[in-house]
Amino acid sequence: FMPKYFGTSTDFKTVVSKVIADMGFITPLICIPMAYFVKGLLVGDSFSVSLQNYWGDVVHRGVLFKNWMIFVPVQCLTFSVIPPHFRVSFVAFVSFFWVILLSCILSG
Repeated sequence: FMPKYFGTSTDFKTVVSKVIADMGFITPLICIPMAYFVKGLLVGDSFSVSLQNYWGDVVHRGVLFKNWMIFVPVQCLTFSVIPPHFRVSFVAFVSFFWVILLSCILSG
């Protein structure tokens, strides 16, 4: 959906717009909470407990800031340097390590 709303250019303004949309909306409101909801389903927690766990980890463990430390530079590279046909593979590679880090955070 990024090209539809922001275009396909790799100029500074377009890259910054995409990174802000990704890091300011998609990641904190969809991606990371989804990981908490899936974990909650697997361990038998309710939706509200999963949401409380997410919010607690954002506030007390800095989950969102840790994600931003990794993915702001990654997404800047993704939207500016990485060719479109390699973007999914590149982000998946980095995400593999992010999931390991997130698992360590979630396990306490």
